[in-house]
Amino acid sequence: MLWIIWGAAGLVCLYSIAFGVTLWKQKNKSGAIVVIMLSVVSLILPYFTYVKNLF
Repeated sequence: MLWIIWGAAGLVCLYSIAFGVTLWKQKNKSGAIVVIMLSVVSLILPYFTYVKNLF
């Protein structure tokens, strides 16, 4: 179960970072920064909501 949670979080993070890079290339710097910050939060959030409760 733990691997599924981290795998899904990792895929969401990779997709979000790729979208942020696309925004950066389109000269939308502020939007890219927000999207990349949200992708980092999407990696941290599962620890506090799911993984911490499993132990």
